[in-house]
Amino acid sequence: MAFPDDVVKDAWELVEGKCECTRSYHQHPDTRCNKKLIWEDRSKVGWGAWDACPIDGIQNHNTLSNCEILCFDCRNRS
Repeated sequence: MAFPDDVVKDAWELVEGKCECTRSYHQHPDTRCNKKLIWEDRSKVGWGAWDACPIDGIQNHNTLSNCEILCFDCRNRS
């Protein structure tokens, strides 16, 4: 089950439309990825693409505190 639209919108606004990945093994130039994302490119592939992912890995735990906005690259490396 996917995150409800209102949760995704709130998570997107919290991160200001940028990837929030902080995984050290991704070797981001800063401590956070911060790639600029495009709202319309959710669940797509390529530049600006992103998805809302569960932090704890449990797909039906659909709360804002469990929602992480990740760019296509970070999502596929996780």
